[in-house]
Amino acid sequence: MSREVLCVDDDEVTRYLLKRALELVGFAVTTAEGTEKGLELLKQHRFHLVISDYNMPDGTGTWMLRQAASAGLLRDTEVLIFTGTPHVEDAAGVQVVAKEQGTDHIVAQVLKLLGPEPGQPQGRGPPPSALQERVMARIELVLYTAGPSPASMRALRQMKNLLARYDPAQVDFKVVDLARGRPDSAEEDHILLTPTLVQRNPLPRTWVVGDLEDTTLIEDLLDHSGVERRE
Repeated sequence: MSREVLCVDDDEVTRYLLKRALELVGFAVTTAEGTEKGLELLKQHRFHLVISDYNMPDGTGTWMLRQAASAGLLRDTEVLIFTGTPHVEDAAGVQVVAKEQGTDHIVAQVLKLLGPEPGQPQGRGPPPSALQERVMARIELVLYTAGPSPASMRALRQMKNLLARYDPAQVDFKVVDLARGRPDSAEEDHILLTPTLVQRNPLPRTWVVGDLEDTTLIEDLLDHSGVERRE
């Protein structure tokens, strides 16, 4: 029987991307659009893992987890917070993953937390190469933003709306907020302006500068890389 995961996030696209990515590696995934719905589902069912966004309109993910723990709803349940904010309060004892690290990184952390499937003999599962093939992206995209600037927020919305029309397992999409610092990747990608979208793989590297109001070029990059559209 597949391990069961509850994903809580107020953003519909993020819920979809996480659900698809986790299902591709064998998990059974239920989603909730906020903390109240998440608590309701936890009262109805036992999950092996709860993975929650931190900052949502009806409360924080850490608040939801405290409420669930105090009600005895998290016995033998792993928990994980993922966030796009630099400051997470009341997260003692809870693993925190940055959203900008991408879906593949979150899936890797889930696999570490839950381990092998129950009842599956060690060494009898699919070889690592087969598992990697199932989550391997056909294109790597990095969106460089500058905090909550209007242009950066528009670019992020445009990317989320566009990627919702493609198979998320085939797209490695990361967001790097340069307002929090300038990582080595920004130097490697020669970022001078924000927002800028960079296709890092497959080569040649391609840059798209601006708020991405016109996504025609990005669609061409995705199609040319063989990323499949959703039906």
